[in-house]
Amino acid sequence: MLLDGVAQVVSSRRLLDLVRTRGSISRVELARLSGLTSPTVTHVVRGLLDLGLVHETGVQQRGRGQPRRLLSVTADAGYAVGIQVDLTTTTAVVVDFAGATVASAGLRGSGRRSPDRTVGTLVDHVGDLLASAGVPRDRVLGVGLVTHGPQDRERGMLLTAQPTPAWERFPLTARLAAGLGLPVLLENDATAAAVGELWTRELDTETFGLVYMASGIGGAVVVDGVAYRGRASNAVEIGHVPLPDARSACVCGNRGCTQAVAGPAAVVAQALARGDVAERWGVRGPAEDTLADFERVARAARDGDAAATDLLTRSARRVGQAATVLVNLFDVDTVLLAGPAFATAGPLYRRVVGAALSEHALSRTLSPPRVALSGQVATAAAVGGALTVLRGAPDTGLPLGRARPRPTTDLSPEPEPEPDQPATIGAL
Repeated sequence: MLLDGVAQVVSSRRLLDLVRTRGSISRVELARLSGLTSPTVTHVVRGLLDLGLVHETGVQQRGRGQPRRLLSVTADAGYAVGIQVDLTTTTAVVVDFAGATVASAGLRGSGRRSPDRTVGTLVDHVGDLLASAGVPRDRVLGVGLVTHGPQDRERGMLLTAQPTPAWERFPLTARLAAGLGLPVLLENDATAAAVGELWTRELDTETFGLVYMASGIGGAVVVDGVAYRGRASNAVEIGHVPLPDARSACVCGNRGCTQAVAGPAAVVAQALARGDVAERWGVRGPAEDTLADFERVARAARDGDAAATDLLTRSARRVGQAATVLVNLFDVDTVLLAGPAFATAGPLYRRVVGAALSEHALSRTLSPPRVALSGQVATAAAVGGALTVLRGAPDTGLPLGRARPRPTTDLSPEPEPEPDQPATIGAL
């Protein structure tokens, strides 16, 4: 019975992922894409319909056969909040059950404030955001809190003294959950951005890498639709890949890390070292303004400033070296760029990182790896955090009972998939 329950949860998650990504889809197509049999799909979909998590939206006529009834996720079945917290910026979003962002806000980063003060500020802002979106708190399934690593995801705390020593092992999720009265999950920012891309964007691959850049640099890999987490959800930290001929000290205690030589703080430091150009661009230098200063350099480069373009190109080449390591290790042919640092500088980094992969990735002889910008560059991590909560809805770990059951009409099984559409393609 326990295994049956686990299988039901896994199947529900898989089918919800597919319906959410496709927008509307038939049961026959769900069977083909999920690898589940048609009777299993019919059984799982009936449960999702009973819970009001999906609904029928019409029919699709294919040739002379029986019309296929289309399914869509019920957008107001529940909501989730995603919060991305960084030294220099904070983004909060409210996402409906279909994965659409219904409200968002950009806030100041944590800066040097204590984690207690930061949590208090987040509680206030989330309350305001839900009120402005007209979302009752009892319709919210939970909160996905997204931060840098390393972190202890199970206990909901950071394992690093960043941005200040007070943050190390502070019970982040427990304090935020107590303040909001909602379940809170902790997630790595790069991983959250990757799963957000997977569940809201119809990519032509379920295996890809992602480079995330906010005030620091992180990475993620999705393999066959599953985020690679490693031993403790601190995998693919490409910001701490040591680069050749690099000796800059890194906050992790090592030298020559990608983040230390190519991250936004390094670019800002290089701009300040030039004096006159920093003044021309309005770069000021405080740590809590790193992303704002980096954005000033990016805008100057976008407007044709040669010195700004040179600084960003140097950074992008170093990021390209780290991305090459990622591609060579995991054999991915697609790398996405996400994070607020790419809001304006994204096109330049995409071009330079793409050139580096075309020249140095081992897989280039088979096909040059492609580089693309996230569909929601600045908010990708926050949205991914919220979607992590939504994806847990079929599990008992989150309050599924808040979803309102809806009456349905004809729930009779559809015909088995046609012979040219076997129901066993792929695997969960």
